[in-house]
Amino acid sequence: MADKSTDRRSLAPAQAIKDRQREWAARTNRAVLERGYCDCADTNLLGGLSDAAKREFGDGGGSELGDGVTPGKIQALHSSSALACNWFDYWRDRDFSVLADAFGVPSQFVSLRLEAKLPTGMRGADANLDVLLTTAEGALFGIESKFTEPYTPSPLKTQLKPQYFAQNRAAWADAGLPGCQAVAERIRTGEHEFTMLDVAQLLKHMLALARAGSRWTLCCLWYEVPGADASQHRTELQRFSDALGQDQPHFRAMTYQELFAGMEPLVGSEHTEYMSYLRDRYILTD
Repeated sequence: MADKSTDRRSLAPAQAIKDRQREWAARTNRAVLERGYCDCADTNLLGGLSDAAKREFGDGGGSELGDGVTPGKIQALHSSSALACNWFDYWRDRDFSVLADAFGVPSQFVSLRLEAKLPTGMRGADANLDVLLTTAEGALFGIESKFTEPYTPSPLKTQLKPQYFAQNRAAWADAGLPGCQAVAERIRTGEHEFTMLDVAQLLKHMLALARAGSRWTLCCLWYEVPGADASQHRTELQRFSDALGQDQPHFRAMTYQELFAGMEPLVGSEHTEYMSYLRDRYILTD
């Protein structure tokens, strides 16, 4: 009989993530409803939903908190927003130097916002960044959190609304992003090689960040399930980065596992509970 690790590797990556999260919930006595949703947001979050996070998710455009009848997205064990909240909200009132050092950012972060809504200049097309960190100098570090999404196909990942190009509009070039504009044109015409990467969303976020400040970075922070799909996603991230040309310094990609490895030697004993939670829920594979 195959062991559990072999069984998990044989599953589609998105299902493997969902199964592992259900195992974690059962092991830690979390109350879970059907479809892998927790009974409330607090059950799914380290320390529960903070007042600041509740306010920011409420103001965001992702319907994360639900309506009292339908569970909010953040209640899903496999929620990428819950993953980001568990990882970053903890640091809101603590020393941000661990995050800055782990990301390799030379300036220290001084503020954090979840589900940050930034305008793109297009009607009804605001960008919703999972995390927005700001340095003392005002530089922006936006994070797009990916959990099961890299392993879930969708035609929307390579579709941009016509308004970005209406009346010969060059939204990215006008924002000082000629490389992004070139990629956007390839997406518009279908002349690209992306199948798994959400290129449209990354371009939208980069447009919004460019309009918000002159110093900024977008980081695609994704969860790796080793295998062919993850390798393809990594390849497409590199393909996207290479295609950005002179805009490349504004973009980077990292896995959650790589971030954890970078943080581990930096945190002190006062963060043991936090690191143990992340390790047990998201890092251990067997």
